[in-house]
Amino acid sequence: MSQQPYVSAERGAEGGTRMCAVVTVTVALGPGGPGAPAPASPARAEVLLLDCSASMGYPRDKLWAAQDAAAEAVRALPDGTYFAIVAGRHTAELVYPTPSQSLARADATTREEALEAVARLVPSGGTAIGSWLALARELFGHEPLGQRPGAAVRHALLLSDGRNEHEERNALEAELAACAGTFTCDTRGIGEDWDPDELQLVADSLNGRADAVRDLDELPGEFRAVTAESAARTLTGLRLRLTHRPGSAPLTVQQVHPTRRDLLREAVTTGERCLEFRTPPWGEETREYLVCVAAARTPQEPVDRALWLADLKVVQEPDAEAPHPHLPPARPVLVRWTRHHDLYSQYDPKVAHYAHHDALVRGLEEGRAAHRAGDVPRALAAWGEAVRRAHAMGNQPMLQRLGDVVRIIDAETGEVEVCPDIRPLDINSAMVLRAHSTMLPPPRSPK
Repeated sequence: MSQQPYVSAERGAEGGTRMCAVVTVTVALGPGGPGAPAPASPARAEVLLLDCSASMGYPRDKLWAAQDAAAEAVRALPDGTYFAIVAGRHTAELVYPTPSQSLARADATTREEALEAVARLVPSGGTAIGSWLALARELFGHEPLGQRPGAAVRHALLLSDGRNEHEERNALEAELAACAGTFTCDTRGIGEDWDPDELQLVADSLNGRADAVRDLDELPGEFRAVTAESAARTLTGLRLRLTHRPGSAPLTVQQVHPTRRDLLREAVTTGERCLEFRTPPWGEETREYLVCVAAARTPQEPVDRALWLADLKVVQEPDAEAPHPHLPPARPVLVRWTRHHDLYSQYDPKVAHYAHHDALVRGLEEGRAAHRAGDVPRALAAWGEAVRRAHAMGNQPMLQRLGDVVRIIDAETGEVEVCPDIRPLDINSAMVLRAHSTMLPPPRSPK
């Protein structure tokens, strides 16, 4: 838990404020001890959603790269994984296994059959991403994954080169709502014409990551890595439980690392002043969460004493089939009213770090809007601010993407120049990293 608990006593009495904290959760999936059996892995299912619309044939290299990538993903599937391959056009087509089946189970024979099916893919038709997701949802709903489907791990990987032009926006949003909580989905944009907002919407709604294909030759390795990462997530059923005192309702609950995602809208009430938030399957990884709760001081509350506002605890849904990890105790969110300016004027480094990210995103979006409007000075100012924030956060991936949009003269001050011939891919590649975040770098050791 990382927070700055000191708040002005006067400000708290004048109408209240918010108290923010960053909670770090790390999962280690090692053996439970000498001689302890390894925890059983949950059943798994993977669906590849490949854009096979007509535009994937212009140039044809895009479809060839997608076929090579799908083949690598199939080869990376652990034995026993249930899987399917869907060709996405203005409708969704199950290309493997045969339509009379639901999902295949990975072994030497099914992998070879799947590779042959992928090699036969041809580009045609349009783009309707909601229909692709609907078929994935149907497949995930019928796979033979045991009597406790909640313990299964379901993951989709979606590749698209175009905009969702053959489907109304509300149809896509409705399908995303139907899919939420059923499976996770990572998205990748290939080519020049995809919409980063659409792929971001899919990834955000389905607990995944969106990204750009910068180099067609690297796509097979990317698919292999994403599939392996998904296969390593074997711990399911973890929830975050937030309990707060009367009058201190939560104002913000977000996952802030490795991606930004609002959790408050998904809250499940489990008791008086108690909310729970589902989390997607875990591998050996660290995630961070930003929690802000209302804090108002009553005349009876003492000054310069730590007071409890809320606490956050990791709990596990009751499920006999899932491994039961050691869970840490609850971490409290505290407030300490004070009249010492030197105390309440400080900022917690982790909370400030993620506030930088919000400002970075605003700079990206303002820069894109100004560029579209032909306002070069405003675009440079906004992108320069994004560069400055990315540098302050140590966000090297974002700095690299912004370096394709502007020429960075001084990252620390945000001084930039226009890059000639900015491609749509360059802007899309930066925009699609909006939800990606980096953790606060460790403090530098004194020289």
